[in-house]
Amino acid sequence: MSIYALIPALPLAAFVILALGGRRINGASHRVGVPAVAVSFGLSIAALAEVARNGAIAVPLYRFAAAGDLVIDVGMYIDQLATLLLPLVTGVSFVVHVYSSRYMIGDPRYRRFFAVMALFTFAMTLLVTSDNLLVTYMCWELMGICSYLLISHWAGRPSAGKAATKAFLVNAVADVGLGFGVILTFATYGTLNIQEILAQAAAVSGQSIELLGFAVERNTLITLCLLSGAMGKSAQVPMHVWLPFAMEAPTPVSALIHAATMVNAGPFLLVRMSPLVLLAPPAMVVIAIVGAITALFGALVALTQSDIKKLLAFSTISQIGFMIFACGVGAFSAAVFHLLAHGFLKGFLFLSTGSALETAGAHGHGGESIPASRTRPLALGALLLTSVPIVVLFCGPYERLWTAQQVPAAGVAFWTVAVATVFLTAFYAFRGVVSLFGANVGTSVTARPRLLSRDHVAAIAVACVAVGTLLLGAWSWLGTFLAPAVGGRLGEAEAGTFSPLAAVAVAAAVAGWSVAYAGHLRPSAVPLGQREWVKRAYVHFLNRLYFDELHDLCAVRPSLRISRWLWRDLDVRWIDRAVAGTARVSRLGAESLHRLLERSVIDRAVAGTAGVSRLGAESLHRLLERSVIDRTVHAAAATTVGLSRWLWAAVDMRKIDAAVQRLGRLAAAVGPALRGIEPRTLRQHLLIVVYWLVAAIGLSYLFTLQ
Repeated sequence: MSIYALIPALPLAAFVILALGGRRINGASHRVGVPAVAVSFGLSIAALAEVARNGAIAVPLYRFAAAGDLVIDVGMYIDQLATLLLPLVTGVSFVVHVYSSRYMIGDPRYRRFFAVMALFTFAMTLLVTSDNLLVTYMCWELMGICSYLLISHWAGRPSAGKAATKAFLVNAVADVGLGFGVILTFATYGTLNIQEILAQAAAVSGQSIELLGFAVERNTLITLCLLSGAMGKSAQVPMHVWLPFAMEAPTPVSALIHAATMVNAGPFLLVRMSPLVLLAPPAMVVIAIVGAITALFGALVALTQSDIKKLLAFSTISQIGFMIFACGVGAFSAAVFHLLAHGFLKGFLFLSTGSALETAGAHGHGGESIPASRTRPLALGALLLTSVPIVVLFCGPYERLWTAQQVPAAGVAFWTVAVATVFLTAFYAFRGVVSLFGANVGTSVTARPRLLSRDHVAAIAVACVAVGTLLLGAWSWLGTFLAPAVGGRLGEAEAGTFSPLAAVAVAAAVAGWSVAYAGHLRPSAVPLGQREWVKRAYVHFLNRLYFDELHDLCAVRPSLRISRWLWRDLDVRWIDRAVAGTARVSRLGAESLHRLLERSVIDRAVAGTAGVSRLGAESLHRLLERSVIDRTVHAAAATTVGLSRWLWAAVDMRKIDAAVQRLGRLAAAVGPALRGIEPRTLRQHLLIVVYWLVAAIGLSYLFTLQ
């Protein structure tokens, strides 16, 4: 077994130790979780280096189940995609564990928190490296359970319990589709091994299945089922409603689960199955539409949020939607790059926000206006933050993927969505950076650190340009490195070139930044800002297009009403009545049967048996009395009479009388003799008694002297 099996095994061991350790290690729980995740992170880096040198690594573990054609082997397949995701998962998890060791001090459920965090890290690392689709699905569900436990960590707050329940139910509904996808995949390919499925995908292309009277291509249906699970786990519209409420969890949970790792599971699943996804063009159109709608929706809602954590949550929804959108147009390597960059950046932002809010004691922006001297360097930082990723995503070998659809109208729509998302992202990124790093809370406490200042603005600007250049230089390497692990269609442009498409994207980012900057300095200068329809649109997006109310109206309330109806009407009124009626009918039937049997069958049988017995007894009596008993009595009487006559004849009464007289005379002679002997006998007895008394007294005296 390879040493890389320890990457998921160490967090699992930490969970077991913390779960069974008891209260003795409660305050030292971080001393178990932090080293385990740190070693996993080191092994992840080592795995990345080895895969870069020698290619993918297969690590078989054990056979989980075997039933007929269904064989489930648990194993790890560490390829180029897995080695890029493992450092993200374990690295962010390590930082979050260290951060939590101070952030969660004094929490009464300290040990439970670290135990669940370790279990979540295990589930995510095994999901990234699993070579079996069913094991992936099991880890998928385990992540959902951990998410529920972590969101509801502060169970004393009703809002935390409701948020955890919403997250669990929404993901459970979405995961039903993923479960059907796993079943359909096994029915189609006869295996659940991911690499074998991807190898057979082209051969299965074109096969259809009957669904509700329509013929649906198998790969298309499997891809749509995978999309169903991705929509729930990655908070895509309309399954996004759980993510903003998940901010009720402690800040480390938001950084680990709802920004850096868990929400990235959806894009990862689509990228992992990318060779199959490319064989389903209709499903790719659906994926692109879902991602585009989510990207635009999340960006527009983020513009209206005044709670910094809610702003980051909707920013996450928008960015994950952009990744799904990239998968829909076939830019899988671009989606992976975006996923990595977003995971590290958003984890940092959540942890920084948590520290600031812990000091400020609130989620809102600062109440004081920001001086112009501080706004300029922050604005420059926001411009660099929004422009560098655009240059990477819209340059190089993937630039033509944005218009690579067979339908020209679809390509134009996708391009429009991409540019609009870039514009809105630049807009709310400026607002978020300025609000997070520039506001003062109160009069003496600066709760938010300054991103830039006059003293080091030039150095940070040069550093950002250098990082951007490094990313552009590594872009071609990333595409080449990921090519064996993902499906994709490389464009015709050379890596590192700057095309008109990238120029338009950068222009959109600059435009969004400019509008936000102008609106910050002079709110009245924002174009269309005072129009009535703009204000109405603002209200709608402030209320998240009323998706929560629609969910409540279309799903929650009908479910509750159906449940109450099932309980009150069906259970109480119908089932209970049916049970009571059945019991009454059964009792009446039993009584009727008892009467029927007792009167018609049992009584008659007893009476018949008694009659037969009486007749038999009478017959036997008559038979015995006449034939046996009478004869026996007569014989005994005759024998007795004969014996009496013989005895009377044999005995002489005169001899008997003479013997009786002699006995009388002897008795008369013995009587006086006995009366004469009686006194002497009595004296003898008295002498004997006195003798023995004297002897006993003497012996006692002798024994006493000794």
